Amino acid sequence: MNIKTKTYDINPKVVSTANLYGYPLPSGDWKEGILSKTMKDLSDNPDLSPKWIVLDGDLDTNWIESMNSVMDNNKLLTLANGDRIKLKDHMWMLFEIRDLIYASAATVSRAGILYYSDDKGDQWRSFIKTWLKKQSINWAKIIEAAKSQKKGKADKTIIEYLE
Repeated sequence: MNIKTKTYDINPKVVSTANLYGYPLPSGDWKEGILSKTMKDLSDNPDLSPKWIVLDGDLDTNWIESMNSVMDNNKLLTLANGDRIKLKDHMWMLFEIRDLIYASAATVSRAGILYYSDDKGDQWRSFIKTWLKKQSINWAKIIEAAKSQKKGKADKTIIEYLE
């Protein structure tokens, strides 16, 4: 089965919170925000292929607190005009942030957190090891054979990086 996954990248820090979620116009009409419009469009779309909304930008209390109801079991974004947008089963959100300094305990308790550090460069080694384990080729035997044939310090191979 060939299912295409779609991603929608939004940086919540490049727009105001009003422009992210929406705001009332002087006429009384509602102006959709970037995130609310994206979520509505995806929620209303009959295509059930996987969809990821990636919020890639520094976290701050102005925009993250409104996401708490999306991150709990309700999976609902409630807007200031009373509209409620459901994050459906084929929709996911990913928050790519630098730190949690401005996150409340309520936000942190709802999030699944993965931390990747660039300090030693271990994260890419972990990705490679995981990928190798999923391959049909028995890389462990190949790596062991390559280790036994290594000669001299000029022989800098991927095996040294994977150890």
